[in-house]
Amino acid sequence: MRMQWIALAIAVGAVACGGSFEQEAPEAWGTHEAGLTITTEDQVVARLPASTGAGYGYGEYLPPGYLTSTGSYPVIIHLNGRGEFGTSTTEAGLLEVVTRHGALKKIRFTSQGKAYFGQHQVMVFTPQAATKWEPAAIDAFVSFLVANYRVDTTRIYLTGISFGGYGAWQYAYTYGGRLAALAPMATNIGAPGPTITQLKNVPVWAVHSFADGTSLSAERSWLQGVTKNYGQFQLVAVPAPAQTVTYLFPGASSPTWTSQPGVVATGSDIARLTVLPGSAHDCWTQQYDNDAFWDWLLAQHR
Repeated sequence: MRMQWIALAIAVGAVACGGSFEQEAPEAWGTHEAGLTITTEDQVVARLPASTGAGYGYGEYLPPGYLTSTGSYPVIIHLNGRGEFGTSTTEAGLLEVVTRHGALKKIRFTSQGKAYFGQHQVMVFTPQAATKWEPAAIDAFVSFLVANYRVDTTRIYLTGISFGGYGAWQYAYTYGGRLAALAPMATNIGAPGPTITQLKNVPVWAVHSFADGTSLSAERSWLQGVTKNYGQFQLVAVPAPAQTVTYLFPGASSPTWTSQPGVVATGSDIARLTVLPGSAHDCWTQQYDNDAFWDWLLAQHR
């Protein structure tokens, strides 16, 4: 089986807050041969690169009915953090890595999670990066999915944690216009500063703990790159919270931040930031365990 893998178009290194990216126009979907043999649905499986031709090994979940249907499906892509970087050599080892966090964890280890994603008829993929996330390589993986699975390209959702949150933001800087929604959490490196034009009209939900050592300023600076699309050039102000707070940015209709207590998943705000009290780096587990978050994500369309 021969797969064509897109050459990396750009190399984007990790930058501290205040650095810069050279923003480029997104390219057309890459070309891949559709050659996968797919025989499993409604359970999590691991696929090594040698068996697929993809640039990443990855975990996969296809909802019940996928094998006998002809329709297209929404896709959630989850990017893990540095603790999951590496090159797994066995399917069992890869399965352990890709189900540590996110939707695949819920599907594999809880009946409630499996029922939720099955009923919502959504595909879930978690790739494993060797040492870091490269935007062009992520996009090549998305292109691979589009070629080999029945992807509804108006409903591609990207989420990531820690280094994966940074990878998700980096991807969106050039390719964000392909996403229906973006959900980075505990992003550990700050933003370049310029407007992220590819995220105009793309809903974003970021999550961070207030005193996390990786710094809330990273999430706030990336969000500033989003709000600049609507004339808001100031960082969202976040005082120390006594409880979880969600900051909401409606967009062009009212380009100012407001706040509400708790995790707010309702409304049509273009950007939101949920801030947890305390310093835990893991702000994502309770977010991923909240079905209201997934309801919000899956309601977004490009």
